[in-house]
Amino acid sequence: MMKSKKNDCPLLENPVTYDPDTINLLENAEAREYWLTSLDEMVRGFEKKAKLLNPNKADAPEILRKCREQFHDHIENIRKEPLTLLETHQTILEKNGFQDMWSNQKERETLAAFTQFKKRMGDIDELLDFYQKWAELSKGIIAGNVFDWGAKAVSEILEKTNDFGLHHAMKTVQQRPWFIDNVDVWIKNLREQPYHSALIFVDNAGVDFVLGVLPFVRQLLIEGTNVYIAANSTPSLNDVTYSDLQRYLEMACKKCNVIQQSLLDNKLIVIDSGQRGPCLDLRSLNADTYEVMKKVDLLILEGMGRAVHTNFNAKFKVDCLKLAVLKNAWLARNLGASQFSVIFKYEASSNKSIS
Repeated sequence: MMKSKKNDCPLLENPVTYDPDTINLLENAEAREYWLTSLDEMVRGFEKKAKLLNPNKADAPEILRKCREQFHDHIENIRKEPLTLLETHQTILEKNGFQDMWSNQKERETLAAFTQFKKRMGDIDELLDFYQKWAELSKGIIAGNVFDWGAKAVSEILEKTNDFGLHHAMKTVQQRPWFIDNVDVWIKNLREQPYHSALIFVDNAGVDFVLGVLPFVRQLLIEGTNVYIAANSTPSLNDVTYSDLQRYLEMACKKCNVIQQSLLDNKLIVIDSGQRGPCLDLRSLNADTYEVMKKVDLLILEGMGRAVHTNFNAKFKVDCLKLAVLKNAWLARNLGASQFSVIFKYEASSNKSIS
């Protein structure tokens, strides 16, 4: 079978020198050992949650035990290509009959988040001042990114607290000014020059997507920006997949006329990013993502995997937002921050000056 052609991102300032990795795991032995150990422990944690995540699969604990053993056996070989580690984990799950181990959890959290969706929209709409509205939307998309079952510190909070929601997350993350806080500059530039088209690579299902990303997207649509939302081709932890994305937007249409009409008018379009893991390698885009990227003047990378582990230092020909909560203490420390510090990094295109 012929493999589909992979394309370099057309928005990169210099695709020849582009390296997605923020920390080179091949060269940094300390970092490599930390992440290999952490990911091995993470998979052990999934084994303990087998029954909860897959209540209708009686043999789930035994299969997860085998998956964990296979994953552990791969670690030594994976040292040569660390970025493939989480993809290997998902491949092993698929081979053992788990196409989307987190499907039930994602569905529960997404449905619960949608019960709060209209109120969140109402709260945003009550803010008539442009700056206040976008400051609140920025806080929301950041707080939503806390909800990541792949982060040990967060999973411990979520397992202990059933009613942990967006407002709790807003109190958990670093208060402004953030570790990297370009919110004021972003809003100023947004007001002066609205965007024609934006592409956002999304992260987690549930509160992150429904109460964080969707309100942000909705407001861009209201202000005349066409929006493309890109999600992974296949499951990875509790990340939104392309098939999830289509279903979640159907739910949103029942609660939001702006989203419904934007979909009908092709002003809001969902795309399959062609990616499998939580990181984003812009050297290997599928044809659809490549073509969309040539149309946009705003790129939004959401989440630690896509905006910090990878692409943190990448420079683009268009304006870019890199948004994440540093839920991992080790990573935060290596960036000079602390756990739950916030990154709201606005980078203007090379041909635009920001003040």
